[in-house]
Amino acid sequence: MLVSGKTGGQQLEKQAEQPSSARVVVAGAIGNAIEFYDFTVYAFLASYFAAHFFPSTDPIAGLLASYATLAVGMIMRPVGGLVLGLVGDQMSRRFALQLSVVLIAVPTLIIGLLPTYETIGVLAPILLIVLRMIQGLSVGGEYSSSIVYIVEHAPPKRRGLWGSFSPMGAFGGLFLGTAVCIVVGSLLGTEEMAAWGWRIPFIASVLLTAVGFGVRMGLGADKAILAQANSESILIRAFRDHWWEMLAIALANTSTGVVTFVGFAFAVPWMVQVAGVTRLHALGINLYGLVAVALLSLAGGALGDHLGRLRVSILGLIVLLAGAWPAFQYMGSPDTTSQVIGITILAIGQGFFVGPMCACMVALVAPQVRTTVVSLGYSIPVGVFGGLAPLVTEFIFARRGIEMAPALVIIAGAFVSLAAILIMGRWPYGDPGQAREDREGVPA
Repeated sequence: MLVSGKTGGQQLEKQAEQPSSARVVVAGAIGNAIEFYDFTVYAFLASYFAAHFFPSTDPIAGLLASYATLAVGMIMRPVGGLVLGLVGDQMSRRFALQLSVVLIAVPTLIIGLLPTYETIGVLAPILLIVLRMIQGLSVGGEYSSSIVYIVEHAPPKRRGLWGSFSPMGAFGGLFLGTAVCIVVGSLLGTEEMAAWGWRIPFIASVLLTAVGFGVRMGLGADKAILAQANSESILIRAFRDHWWEMLAIALANTSTGVVTFVGFAFAVPWMVQVAGVTRLHALGINLYGLVAVALLSLAGGALGDHLGRLRVSILGLIVLLAGAWPAFQYMGSPDTTSQVIGITILAIGQGFFVGPMCACMVALVAPQVRTTVVSLGYSIPVGVFGGLAPLVTEFIFARRGIEMAPALVIIAGAFVSLAAILIMGRWPYGDPGQAREDREGVPA
């Protein structure tokens, strides 16, 4: 299954111009921070877009239209995974990373400056939807492309740690987006925020983008095997010869999107209703949780390098399976300490799972089609299950009256991921000195 062996690994090493360790991990992490910052900001400010871009006599209809625009971006994730995955395999990982940061940054700035429906009429929502589609395209390929680039440049014994900087950047972006919206809203007040303040978080992303683009422009040549490319379509090879790896990655990442969007997004309004706390208090608990899971992703990646990467990922899933129910029991309490304990349980499970899983995914796939397979395998479940999970959770919670709906959905997602990893048993475990990718010289 893992091809190109020592020869391919040696060729890749010769082709690579090694940038500094710090530049590699920062370049990978910051792109994910930008994309998740944008996602969080739009979701947080959806009500303002409903008023300015989707005017309606029915305010609920306008809000639904605004959230539908958010969903469009999620739907575009698999398309982006395909497009940027092919770019990474046919041209270079580096170019895919540079392109993705432009595709996410430019539309974000334009959204911050975009005229409203009152100014340009129906063109306003049309432009907004197009911009969100472009952003979704970028998001679909950004995360997986950065994982591949980082892990391919990592020392063999530190691939788990280096790969974990990608999820750390993603959760950091969620934290930053939430924090910026809270600060801007608190400083401006409700009226100013509704009138024009909602634009500030989008325009402010220029600062983060400038850093990200600057870092990525300085990246050295990557390890894409262009010399071994042939006339046969990479896409055909990916689906014909590597469908198993794509399916394995997809099923294993079912929990990734579910926990992120239910445990660290839907949990905010859930705590307001169940625990009876203010939205600001729930957001504070959520911010702590995002910091915790970002740091625990690094811890999980580092631990995986010592104990076996897949073993630590499995441990994370077991924590989610066993801990999701008590976690939400704690989070549903009005006591702050209990809420912190609850979200810490989720952070441990998610961090230990996604941290080392990055290196596992890269090691599973042959280098010639690696970015395409990882991008498609990852973006489809995260886009579909991550996008639908909050909707399913709300239906169970509001329609069926089941208070522990978030826990049930997370348990279901973790079960699918764990079953996929255990049943589809060709995953490399990543044991120090014995990992299949290290032993056979396959670059990961």
